[in-house]
Amino acid sequence: MDKKERSILPPKGVDGRYRDIMILHIQGLVMVLILLIALWGSFSILGRSIIALFLSSVSGSVNPEDISSTLELAGMGDFAFVGGLFKFLSGTLGVLSYIVTFGALAASIILIYKMKKRIADIVDDKCPYENPIRVKKAKFVWLGFLLGAYGGHLFALGKRKGWIYLIMGILGIEFFPLFIYTSGISFADAFMACFIEKDDDGYIEMEDYPYWI
Repeated sequence: MDKKERSILPPKGVDGRYRDIMILHIQGLVMVLILLIALWGSFSILGRSIIALFLSSVSGSVNPEDISSTLELAGMGDFAFVGGLFKFLSGTLGVLSYIVTFGALAASIILIYKMKKRIADIVDDKCPYENPIRVKKAKFVWLGFLLGAYGGHLFALGKRKGWIYLIMGILGIEFFPLFIYTSGISFADAFMACFIEKDDDGYIEMEDYPYWI
């Protein structure tokens, strides 16, 4: 593994395609974080909806006086007060969930647009590739989106780094930042490959980016 492959970021002063790819990777990491936030908000909304349906279905068979007596015995005070506090907190959480979910979705749309512009700069760059590599477009794109967190797209390139991504992706089940990293980088690479024209044999030529971000 050479010095470039051990580096995290391109050296200071690097411009052009390498710098654009680095920015695209950072945007990919941010995109994964935003999508995870949107996913959390969606699950929160779904969970509250299920709980509300359950409570609505059992409300007719529950005696409020029995609940009040149980809460008093447990030292939780008046049933009306506790119920009101629960409704307030539940409503606040519901509003927050909707704000977070729709805010994250809006942010993801904006970021996708910015990533598309960055990719256009990379594809339209007329400078020759420093480390060109050819790969089947369909294989690279599908593996990048579906199994990129585990190095699928890197295996398509025949890169040993694919094994590192595979280990990081598995460890990411317990240490989530690793999974976020591999997912974000692979999403950016696969998304970029979507806009590179393939030849008659279905291959695309792209930069074999040697850095980690």
